[in-house]
Amino acid sequence: MTALTVARSGPRTTVQDLGRSGYQHQGLSPGGAADLRAFRWANHLLDNARNAACLEITFGGFAATADQPLLMAITGADCQAAVNGVPVPHWGIFAMNPGDRLQLDTPRSGLLTYLAVAGGWQTREFCNSRSCVVREGLTGLGPVEDGVTLPADKPPPGLDVEGYLQRVVPVDFRPADGADKTLKVIPGPDLSDFHHVDIARFIHSRYRIGEQSDRMGYRLEGPALASRGGVTSRGVCCGTVQVPGDGKPMVLLNDRQTIGGYPVLGTLPRLDCSRLAQKRPGESIGFRWSDVATCQSEHMLFERLLNTSAWRADGSLDCRWSEDWCG
Repeated sequence: MTALTVARSGPRTTVQDLGRSGYQHQGLSPGGAADLRAFRWANHLLDNARNAACLEITFGGFAATADQPLLMAITGADCQAAVNGVPVPHWGIFAMNPGDRLQLDTPRSGLLTYLAVAGGWQTREFCNSRSCVVREGLTGLGPVEDGVTLPADKPPPGLDVEGYLQRVVPVDFRPADGADKTLKVIPGPDLSDFHHVDIARFIHSRYRIGEQSDRMGYRLEGPALASRGGVTSRGVCCGTVQVPGDGKPMVLLNDRQTIGGYPVLGTLPRLDCSRLAQKRPGESIGFRWSDVATCQSEHMLFERLLNTSAWRADGSLDCRWSEDWCG
């Protein structure tokens, strides 16, 4: 079963789904798509299962040739994707025939692009996930390399391909370019260990994303913060804001270590981690305090939209659920 032969993988391309759940106690990072919003929309466009594996393409530069008929969706950072030189709709669906060549350039803004295929990429599965965590070096779960062939199922006979090709995610549900520069953060368990001046400094300052940032965590350059005490190593999650000895905050992401021993100032909710993951090194961000209820409500509305909306025959999205929730 062959589907797509990669000619150029770009700076880094990995296969990601929702990640490994329930294995941190064995020292395995969850991994998973860093931009949950773009990942879920890519699968929703194709009526895939919510956990279907996608390609996460970092900073574009990707090129591949189809070995069989394919129905695909693309979301996330806009890399001006084109098939045989003809642009394809961003946050939409396109088809490829055997021999067609897909090309992605460098995105104008953003960092991560998601490429989904009908049925999901059928790469190796380990611990109920196909996600790649590069530093773990698991056999068959490494980054996508030049020349590799990615497996996928063919579209089922009789599929209304033309109907799918009309689907495009409404603009209101896509992140705006240059937006999301102030991220929500929930106060953490060690907040009282920081002086009130440092707490205010964290919220009222702008931080620059450091060059060493990656899927494991984003290092922030800006005003240093001082903690009055140490902590015992404990489990960490996606979005944990740790403050190491140099006082420079770092936000842990999908490929993080499973435990950490630095004071925890706060935690970014999952959708704000997605916003952060699209920021490039050198960009600046800020933070504002939020609470669990507000962040949970945003995530619940997001899940409600994807779980209850359906695509009409004309390619528009039927999301009448919002009338029930919002009046």
